[in-house]
Amino acid sequence: MVKNSPRYSPLDAVGDDEKLHGDAERSDIETRKPRNWLWLSHGVLVCTSMLFFTLWMGTPSAQLRGGIPIYSPANVAVEPIIVKFNGTLDFPSIYHGPPSPEIDATWDRISTNVRPMRMTLEEMQTAGEADSPSKVRYPDKIGGGFMVSLESAHELHCLNLLRKVSWFEYYGPIEPSFQNTPEIVRMHIDHCIETIRQNIMCNADVTMVTWDWVENHEHPYPNFNTRHQCKNFDKILDWAVEHAIHIDKSEVTRFEDTIDLPVPF
Repeated sequence: MVKNSPRYSPLDAVGDDEKLHGDAERSDIETRKPRNWLWLSHGVLVCTSMLFFTLWMGTPSAQLRGGIPIYSPANVAVEPIIVKFNGTLDFPSIYHGPPSPEIDATWDRISTNVRPMRMTLEEMQTAGEADSPSKVRYPDKIGGGFMVSLESAHELHCLNLLRKVSWFEYYGPIEPSFQNTPEIVRMHIDHCIETIRQNIMCNADVTMVTWDWVENHEHPYPNFNTRHQCKNFDKILDWAVEHAIHIDKSEVTRFEDTIDLPVPF
């Protein structure tokens, strides 16, 4: 039975043994080759995944950049900061209280005194605005460009107008916006309410307000002293002041190809 065994021959015992041993090694190497490549590919995949994860973690989120997908030259001034609001009733603030020259100056600093700025044609196109003949352009002698202003200044102007409405006995006779016809004044006020409403809904602050049991209150009371992620307003205001166009109104004139938009109301 041994002689008939195909795996054994007394004449070639040594040679066959070496041959079998070599075949076994080659078979083992061939088996290991695909395994080695499999482990190598897994290693490359893991390293690549970790690299992209690290890069992703290191990239500022849209929220940290201010969440501004629309181009603005003022984007460079956007700096995220954490601010704790103080919503306590009757909390002293430089922005509220009975009318006074000091309060008016404080509000004027953040709204009325923010002068127009300039955008180039390329910046206008990047922001998605069309080069319309109705747009106000600066004269070539000061560099040309289009007249622009900050939306935040407009919104603060609107809020300031509502503040003045709440003190109408004082501001009624002296505020230029209140010297129009009652219909125009009403339209202006409604415009401001609608502007602020749209802005609040657009930015939809999702900060959570906790509720507490408060002395002398039968029902839970909201705690409006909350932390918010904000834009550093002073930095944006400094940018606006730095880039303001100081030119007399008389120098902002119509060009030959200027056209007027139809009255919106």
